Order: sequence, then structure tokens, then C-alpha cells
Amino acid sequence: MRLGPARLGWLLVALVACASAPSTRQTRVDREERVVADNTARTRWFATLLSLQRQLATADARSLDVLGPLQVMLCHPADGSLSRLAGEAQARLAHVGVVPGRIRLRRTLETELALTHWIEATSTAANAQVERAALLSVEQSLAVDQVTLPGAQPVMLPTTVASVPEPRCEPGVPEGSQGADGMAVLTQLAVVLRRSAAQSLMFERSLRLAGELRTQLANVAAGASPALAAEFHAADLALTGVTARATMHQHESARTEQWAQALLTPAGETPPDAMPEGTPEALPEEAFPSSR
Repeated sequence: MRLGPARLGWLLVALVACASAPSTRQTRVDREERVVADNTARTRWFATLLSLQRQLATADARSLDVLGPLQVMLCHPADGSLSRLAGEAQARLAHVGVVPGRIRLRRTLETELALTHWIEATSTAANAQVERAALLSVEQSLAVDQVTLPGAQPVMLPTTVASVPEPRCEPGVPEGSQGADGMAVLTQLAVVLRRSAAQSLMFERSLRLAGELRTQLANVAAGASPALAAEFHAADLALTGVTARATMHQHESARTEQWAQALLTPAGETPPDAMPEGTPEALPEEAFPSSR
């Protein structure tokens, strides 16, 4: 049977209304809300899941914080390629005679503690400033191993985010002829390296926690009431999405870290391997958010 235009229009309105109406069966996990269960172990389990959900909810915005300031400094379009951005950055460095030194970032015990605090902050933070402060502490905790070649200017990796100059980017001007000078670009490249490395570690930790939650799910959910059983079913589905998105963002962060590392490595040398984990001491307690 073929529907007339009027009937088809009403059908579309009804479908949209149904799709946009809140489902009466939607769980607190679906709404990314805190679940207070019937015992401490279950409450802590759901709190950890919530921290992962909130982390992924802001992952896209944090990704923009990595390369965005450098793109602004070089009048580079946000959708431009990494290879073009690299070429422009290298040209600025060469223009002022800067020869990068070999740099390696290394995680420390402070890094592990900062990661634990950051995971907790994402589930308890009342505003984005708390999470951002926790994120910055992870960046600052990374140790810098630096080897400078003879005659080369050392690369100073800042422990705070540098202010980004606001160059005048006139339309139609040849690419690469506008933007900040080489020293400012060098400083911002160091920020890119530190920030992308920190985020790679964050997503790595998220994947580990997601795997732990998945392993614990059957035991934690055993004997749960029907209401909690629905929350655990929603959590099972949520973990699948968290794992997929965290994997994607971890790969993207690692790729950006390698990109920045290559730009900060002298020509003719091989960039250092992936960030070594170092030998941090055992953490004093399990990295689970508080059940408060």
C-alpha cells in the first residue's frame, strides 16, 4: 500500500517523536549516571565504569587540544594533513636554525599515581576544570630523557601549556608564509609530544580498566536484583563501546606522539622507540575510584 504525502508526513513525525522520547526502560548506565548498588564492591565497579564513560565523552575535545594550537600558530586548516603540518613546522625550525635534540619521554611512579587520580577525577569531578587539572598532572609527571647533539640547540619540554600566539591569517596568502616563528613552533611541538604521550597512556589505562571490569562482570553481577541486573546488562554493552572508542583514541594519540617525536629528532637519526615504561614501584592500592 502506498501512503499519501499527508499520511507519510504524520508517520515521519511519529517516528521522530518515538526516537526522541526518553525510553522508560533506559538505565542509569545508559544515561551515564552514578549507580549506587546494594554493596560497596558493586558500587565501586559501577563507579569505575562511569569514569570510563565520562572520559570517552570528552575524548574528542581533548584530541583537539593536542594539534589545534599548533595549527593555529601556523595558520594551518584544522582539516589539513599531518604531512603538510609537519612540512610547515620543519620549515619554521630550519628558518631560525634550530636543530632538535633527541628526546624520550618516560613514565614514572608519579605518572601511575597521576593516572589513577585522573580516572577517579572523571567520575567525581563537578566541573571540567578538575578533570583538566588531573590531565595536566599526568603530562607533568612524564620524565624527559634528552640527548643534544654537539652544536644543537636543546629542546626544552615545558611542563605547562604554552600560550598560543594569535597570528593574523589572511585568506589567499601562500601557505607557510604566515604564523609564528620557529622558536614558538618548537615550544608548541614539545607540548604536542608531551600531551599526546600523556593521552596515549590515559587510553591505555582505560583499556586495562575496561578489561578488568569485563573480567569481573559475571562475579559482581551474580545474584543481583532485577533492577541491578538491568544495569549490569547495560554495562556489558557499554563496555563494548568504551573498549572500541578507547582503542581508536589510543591509536590516534600514539600516532600523534610518533609524529611529534619524528619532528623533534635530528635528520638522519631514527626516532626513539615507543615510550619506555620505566620501572615504577608497585602502587600502594588498587586503581579504583572511591565509592564515596
